[in-house]
Amino acid sequence: MARSVGAKTVGDWEGCHSTAWDANASADGGEREMTNQYTKSGYPLGIMVNKEGLRFVDEGEDFRNYTYAKFGRAILKQPGGYAFQIWDAKMLEHLRKEEYADEVVKKAWGDSIEELAGILSQSDWGLEDARQLVQTIHDFNEAANLKNSVHEWNPAVKDRLSAEIGLQIPKSNWALPIDKAPFMAVKVACGITFTFGGLAIDPMTAGVLSAVTDKIIPGLFCTGEMVGGLFYGNYPGGSGLTAGAVFGRRAGHSAGARMNSVMV
Repeated sequence: MARSVGAKTVGDWEGCHSTAWDANASADGGEREMTNQYTKSGYPLGIMVNKEGLRFVDEGEDFRNYTYAKFGRAILKQPGGYAFQIWDAKMLEHLRKEEYADEVVKKAWGDSIEELAGILSQSDWGLEDARQLVQTIHDFNEAANLKNSVHEWNPAVKDRLSAEIGLQIPKSNWALPIDKAPFMAVKVACGITFTFGGLAIDPMTAGVLSAVTDKIIPGLFCTGEMVGGLFYGNYPGGSGLTAGAVFGRRAGHSAGARMNSVMV
């Protein structure tokens, strides 16, 4: 609609605000009553593997707020567009109830890694290489055990408890071995909220700029997630709310001033 009146578009049109999302949720959209319950942000406490049983991100690279948007996109790029998050018994009490309660998400359980891999290999889960998953966790545990006596695990800080040696992709923080039964996994996909590409605005008024003149289109304002040029490749949690508040306030002032001038 904005383009039809000559609005200028800017930003990262190949990027998007995305997150690890319940793979069993509707493919057509979210549900407002569920709020954030489809989100699955517990990956820093465990590992994520694709359907081939391979890790594909550094789950402990940084706090969840600084990695979830780009990791959601990383899931989308995996074969089939889905992945599995896996934990052992040590981590289960640390997972957020609103995201991982029994009534919120479908879970796979195993008393051994082999049993869990077997369950995930069933058609309704979609793991294609159970042997590779077992090997992936074995390799990860070996690497994690090497640092176990050096740093103390602390999920509230970047604890430098890493798993690196022998791994193509390290886990830089919070890397405890996955070795205590029961073992649990959930299936995740990519949930997309908005594109990083959007409309060009004047930052002082939130007025939309013209693609032809680069000047403000009178009476047309843009705020929130339709503003382009704010995010490229990643998104720090909460920054969209901040941008919405800042530019929403400026758009309101500008629209009010315009109305006053018209009435006068």
